[in-house]
Amino acid sequence: MILSSLVVRKSVLWATGAIAAAAMVACGGGGADDAVNVVAAATPVAITAANKATATAVVGALADKPIAFSAGVPAFSTTAATTVTLSQATSTTADAQFSIASDGKTAKGDFKIGSCIFVITTSDFVAPSPLAVGRTVTVDPCSLTVQTAGKAADGSTTTTNVNVVLGNTQAESVAIPVAVTSTGAIQISGATVATVRPVPVTG
Repeated sequence: MILSSLVVRKSVLWATGAIAAAAMVACGGGGADDAVNVVAAATPVAITAANKATATAVVGALADKPIAFSAGVPAFSTTAATTVTLSQATSTTADAQFSIASDGKTAKGDFKIGSCIFVITTSDFVAPSPLAVGRTVTVDPCSLTVQTAGKAADGSTTTTNVNVVLGNTQAESVAIPVAVTSTGAIQISGATVATVRPVPVTG
């Protein structure tokens, strides 16, 4: 009977240890060395003349990707769905070209950083619309929200959703390549656009 009790007790101890080991494997080991550093929240990026290199990287990543505002943009005096598309600059005085489409009408022209400046050169909109030919619309603040929450800080570049914000109006998500280095540098088009402090997460 004593021998049987010892065998049972050893079996229970072995089973308990095996379950604990399996749980640690499922969580990547459970130790501090196995922690993965991630970004805790979304990251705002200002688009201003003061950070021209950062803004240029952002504009380049957004090129030819329609940026949709479902309820219009107050700065443009549009109330219907409005789409802004940036493209490579064709003028030495511009940082990009733009096309704004809303309610069957389109305005095009030069885009300048500082914050976001739209110089209308051709347009179907008529005065007193801010998008009429010859008008300039300056949107300040102008920013980008990078949806970095939960993104691993391991240097890998992955497709990440971002949202352009014109004034207080946020656009629908657009996906662009974004990397987060181990030191927390948020990189777009190879440029560091913001720096955060990654936090460790274990299983």
